[in-house]
Amino acid sequence: MENKTNEPVAGFDTVFENEKKYIGLGDNEKSYGLAFSGGGIRSASFGLGVMQGLVAGRKLEKMHYLSTVSGGGYLGTALTWALHQGGEHAGTTPDKFPLGDKKAHCGEKTENKNRNTRLDYIRQHSSYLTPTDDLGMLSFVAVILRSISMSLLVFVSLGIAVMGILYAVGAFDIHIIGKLFGMADKEEAAHYFGCTGIFIPLALLLLIVFAVINMAYSVLTYVKEKDGTSKKKYLYFLSIQVFIGKLWKWIIPLVLIGSIPFVLDVLLKDVLPKALVASGTTGFGLLVSLWQYRKAQKKEENSGTTSEITIYLGAFALIYGLLLISFMLGRELVSHDVTKIENGVNVLVPNEPWPLKAFISCTILLGISAVFGFFVNINLISPSRIWRNRLMETFMPEKEAVSNNVWMPAISANDAMMEDVCAAPHQRPYHLINTNLILVNSENVKFKGRGGDNFIISRLFSGSSATGWRKSAGMHSDKARHISLATAMATSAAAVNPNAAVSGEGATRNAVVSLMFAILNIRLGLWSTNPAKEPMKRPPNFFVPGLSGGRLASGLHEKSRTIQLSDGGHFENMAIYELLRRELDVIVLSDGGADAGFNFDDLANAVEKVRVDFGIKIVFREGYELDKTLPTSAGDSEYIKRYGIAKHGFAIANIEYSSGKTGVLYYIKLTVIDKLPTDVYSYKGVHPSFPHESTADQFFDEKQFEAYRELGYYITKSLLNGKDMEGKLLFE
Repeated sequence: MENKTNEPVAGFDTVFENEKKYIGLGDNEKSYGLAFSGGGIRSASFGLGVMQGLVAGRKLEKMHYLSTVSGGGYLGTALTWALHQGGEHAGTTPDKFPLGDKKAHCGEKTENKNRNTRLDYIRQHSSYLTPTDDLGMLSFVAVILRSISMSLLVFVSLGIAVMGILYAVGAFDIHIIGKLFGMADKEEAAHYFGCTGIFIPLALLLLIVFAVINMAYSVLTYVKEKDGTSKKKYLYFLSIQVFIGKLWKWIIPLVLIGSIPFVLDVLLKDVLPKALVASGTTGFGLLVSLWQYRKAQKKEENSGTTSEITIYLGAFALIYGLLLISFMLGRELVSHDVTKIENGVNVLVPNEPWPLKAFISCTILLGISAVFGFFVNINLISPSRIWRNRLMETFMPEKEAVSNNVWMPAISANDAMMEDVCAAPHQRPYHLINTNLILVNSENVKFKGRGGDNFIISRLFSGSSATGWRKSAGMHSDKARHISLATAMATSAAAVNPNAAVSGEGATRNAVVSLMFAILNIRLGLWSTNPAKEPMKRPPNFFVPGLSGGRLASGLHEKSRTIQLSDGGHFENMAIYELLRRELDVIVLSDGGADAGFNFDDLANAVEKVRVDFGIKIVFREGYELDKTLPTSAGDSEYIKRYGIAKHGFAIANIEYSSGKTGVLYYIKLTVIDKLPTDVYSYKGVHPSFPHESTADQFFDEKQFEAYRELGYYITKSLLNGKDMEGKLLFE
């Protein structure tokens, strides 16, 4: 398969062979991989401690691969960028590690005072969304409102113009419903029902078609099949099912549009209630959207019937409120409606539309919609841009910002493309950044059911099983920049996005909710070129692919020219999927995801997917099972109960690959263990939910950051120093 640039689309075998050659991994060499899970700044803080423990034990230098997803990508990107900036002076050995001197984070004195400057910068700027007073919460909210307002400008202008045109051509002037109620003339129907229009009658007509088809289908089920007719009957029944499904895609919007005049002119006779209801429903939907945006989209934070009903109601209110507003303003623009007093009541009497006014008004609105719809890059206008910039400035800082420990624009990082990093002498660890390719419209039932496929972004190749892989440097044309390291990091952590949810399950997979998010442009994901297609020549805009792929959600499949990428945790939140696909011998997994109930659902999701896709089995070893990481599993003392001390902060599993090869998985879990520093227990006492505080909290202070980092370090230290019953070290 090739695109028009004659750049071949590669299969996985080609990708893996090129990677092994690039990082110097021999066929008979033992392969190592390190994975950092999702979980926002919590995962990055905990993972940093894990990474420092591996450095101290001389294990990080063994790693061939670094695989990250979501919050784990903050840390992975910080390392990749620090190695890129440091050149030969930086490395993964204790004497060159750029993210903290091993003696310093062990509490010992160190002669190198500059070794911890980057670590200090990150932990003291871990409230990354509000780095300065000028870039505080008001600035953050202002950017979100800018994104919403621009999207509304485009689509409300379009909606008003369309409603105005429909009103002007008489689409709302047929009073069928009035006649059904015995109203003989147009004026009487207008008095009671306003302009009912052709929409309800059309919906009723389609309902009649639906009923007739159902009756015909029911009779056909009784007809006895003859020889050779079984296949035809089966295919005929399938086609009927498809057709009646499409009927309802027309019936529902027709009913919604047709109900607008009735709601406005019958239920709400006065102008003030009309405006209040229209703006109130829209405002309610907007507030629900911002509330959902604020939350971090972890299942435990948005689960429950009440929460989901609120989200659905908010989505419907927003959409219907915008329809009401569009109709009210569209009718006002194109008509000479007059108000007269009858029996002391103001009555709206619609006159004939004014064609010239309609033409001028609608032309202006269509022009506004077209200009801002086609000539605005939605990747740069959405909240994803500020999300990306704040992450970049914290985890990919300028050298001067690090040395002075002050926030500065990250000019160098802004221009660092994926094909620039992981360059010699730092080919290892080779960084794989995991995202989710949204495929809710795929014809492939596996992709459609999951809602997507794992899409990697790396130095050499970018792509997925669904699309194939392309050389990263050839993904985009000269007019559209390739994905930068900062953009890849932010996209991998795009937790809030239409048509996507954690592990492919959740309210934001709902079509109505997704439409609400898309209309408001509340999206942290990225529109990108499909590796299997010709690179985009123009930046993505509100209409192409924003309208078909976003608001109408019809172009989210692997054959589209443009694809939408979201948080990798929407597919698999452990970042081990690609490492297991490569059949590595040793995998270290740092799980910093929120799991207060210790249900291990993110791990279970990964285990299920690799078993189904690759035939890989993961079996935990006796004595090092997952239950040994549970709180209070260390014993029954009051001390253990108070702090929830676990027997181990890790579990060990054997990996059984379908090829017959075996490997080992070291799973490091967020859990409190014995022999931690005093300040960690103190933090636990003051914050009982530690170490599983909400992912919605992305505003860590120094104490919070250090508590997680220290926990990660000491759990990793216990793993590396641990021995089995025969006295052998646990870590191979």
